[in-house]
Amino acid sequence: MASRAEQKAAARAAREAAHRELSAAQTRRLRLYWLGGLGVAVIVAIVIVFVAAGSGGSTKATDYTARSGLSHKAALAYAEQELAGIPQHGTTLGNPSAPVTITEWGDLVCSTCDAFALDSEIQIIDTLVKTGKAKLVYRAYDSASSYANEGEFSAGQVAVKAAGEQNKAWDLIELDYLEQPATIGGKDEEEVPYYTTAYIQSLAAQIPGLKLLKWSQALASSSLASQVTADNNAGIGLGITGTPGVYVSGPKGASLVQTVSYPTLAQVQQLVTQYS
Repeated sequence: MASRAEQKAAARAAREAAHRELSAAQTRRLRLYWLGGLGVAVIVAIVIVFVAAGSGGSTKATDYTARSGLSHKAALAYAEQELAGIPQHGTTLGNPSAPVTITEWGDLVCSTCDAFALDSEIQIIDTLVKTGKAKLVYRAYDSASSYANEGEFSAGQVAVKAAGEQNKAWDLIELDYLEQPATIGGKDEEEVPYYTTAYIQSLAAQIPGLKLLKWSQALASSSLASQVTADNNAGIGLGITGTPGVYVSGPKGASLVQTVSYPTLAQVQQLVTQYS
């Protein structure tokens, strides 16, 4: 039986292999989308509301170059463009009456989740969510956080659910992955405990329309923390062993999308059609 260290090494190797699937062409696609479709974005300065409990450092999103290759300004504009006109309810993106539900169990510091978010998930949103064929739900699952960010796993996921109380969860999720750093001080970002309260706040402070005081107060919610635990336990119960874990359910059935890296649009689309 493999030791814990060997299991970690194997899991990380799998994630690194999956992340390489986010090719230079896909990164250029993001840049071209920003340059060609968005133009010049005007971002209003927002005051960051600091929360005393569990700060754990002063790391800010602006300290790093995003893995996506986008500037923070471009990342925010891209997220706004991608989500424009799509209803949000809590951590659900899309028409709540859509016949099929696509559930993603994700970890906010997972590089494979980042690759999925910048590739397949964009296509899923454009092809299945915007057309009303399916809705997309985000749930918390502790995978990459266990390397060095264990103390911040719950705090980060609570922050998403707190944004969801203002129907801004997906704004924070998208921005998180668009601004995810590749390395920090020469180390893989998954190995550095950068996901502090200050870092989370720096992401939230960029989101137009998010009431920061109300959001920051919700970070201490025991109810939201319990929801994060329930998400993680539900994922384990379904047999999810890594992130992103994707589960498609509809009136005609449900199943996990089995893949060695991250799901493709074709895999998800096939199940959406099958279970509609």
